[in-house]
Amino acid sequence: MRNEASSNVSQMSFNYGQYGQQRGFLSSPTNLLIVLNIIVFIVMLLSGDIGDCNSLVCQLMAQTSQAVYQGAYWQLFTSMFVHFGFTHIIFNMFGLYYLGRINETRFGTASYLTIYLASGLLGNVMSLFLLPPATLSGGASGAIFGLVGSYVAIARQVRQMGAALLYAAFVFIMSSGLGVNIYAHFFGLISGLVLGLLYSRQRSGGYSTGYNFTV
Repeated sequence: MRNEASSNVSQMSFNYGQYGQQRGFLSSPTNLLIVLNIIVFIVMLLSGDIGDCNSLVCQLMAQTSQAVYQGAYWQLFTSMFVHFGFTHIIFNMFGLYYLGRINETRFGTASYLTIYLASGLLGNVMSLFLLPPATLSGGASGAIFGLVGSYVAIARQVRQMGAALLYAAFVFIMSSGLGVNIYAHFFGLISGLVLGLLYSRQRSGGYSTGYNFTV
């Protein structure tokens, strides 16, 4: 899947101020989120975690229902930045970069971060009730699936919702067979779709550019 800027494709309305001007690397919320995820991963590696969760850092940040019920409520947030191996973080950061750049162009920073964090939090909260109490959970994929949902909302605005829904279904089905937390994925997707539709309706007018989303 790729995105292409073209003067001959469907026009899509943007309202993001001076986004087209030269900006610093960390002024992009997507880049900032990627950096934060990588920093946490490096700290875990330095603490001795490579494919497991034996360090104090991982045990404090990754989520289990037992720990949350005992008062570790911060895990609902911090687990979004925990990854259990190189493959895990590489795939998630690739998805975050691609989908994040599409979404941050359509939504303002505050709305974008709300979609991302709210989707991750909802997925984690629902996991409390749907996963066995001792199950270890972590990763940015619930929040990233929120960006998949808001991408569907964007595609609705340019009448390409069918392709976006097909993409969302494909990613969800493929990930479901990998032993991942499908509940975080599913509820993250729903949260992103609802918030994406809400923010899309609130934003009108502004700077316009051509964007074509293809699979």
